[in-house]
Amino acid sequence: MIKSKNWWLITIKGLIFIFLGFYILKFPISGMLGLIIYGSISLFISGLVLATFAVVTRKTHKGWGWQMAEGLLDIILAVILLLNIGLTALTLPYVFAFYGIFTGIFWIFQSIFFKNNQYKFWGVVLIAGLLSLMVGILLFFQPLITALTIVAIIGIMLIVQGFFLTLFSFEISRAHKKGNYGND
Repeated sequence: MIKSKNWWLITIKGLIFIFLGFYILKFPISGMLGLIIYGSISLFISGLVLATFAVVTRKTHKGWGWQMAEGLLDIILAVILLLNIGLTALTLPYVFAFYGIFTGIFWIFQSIFFKNNQYKFWGVVLIAGLLSLMVGILLFFQPLITALTIVAIIGIMLIVQGFFLTLFSFEISRAHKKGNYGND
């Protein structure tokens, strides 16, 4: 189990994703441009938060490398989105397709690690990973449908990912409160 008093860093990422998802669903017209700019900034910040969490827990968490990789993926994707706003608007379905695919793969591997380490919510992680992977594949192979529905799909995807991250952070908090784990 990951045992850390810094569980709240994952909660912050989850809440950022949930807020961003609801914002996109509420304001779909401005959501596209906002998605590119504010979404990129949020993705960058959440990537930093996740990478920081991975580094902080590296001594007590065997799977910290997967979280570091996901955090770095978030940061790289955010920089690409911000540096090419015009091109991003045209290729947004593919950008999020790859994000969904890679995030899904990370979560599937993490769910196996979690199951082996007796995490209570490992099944939720597996389902979230499979859903993210399926949505990513759908976005990749159906760009026209994606272009017409991207705001809603991305909003829902962010809410689901935010929900998972929040649950995950509470599991880390529970594990930390059960024992004495030092200053990690």
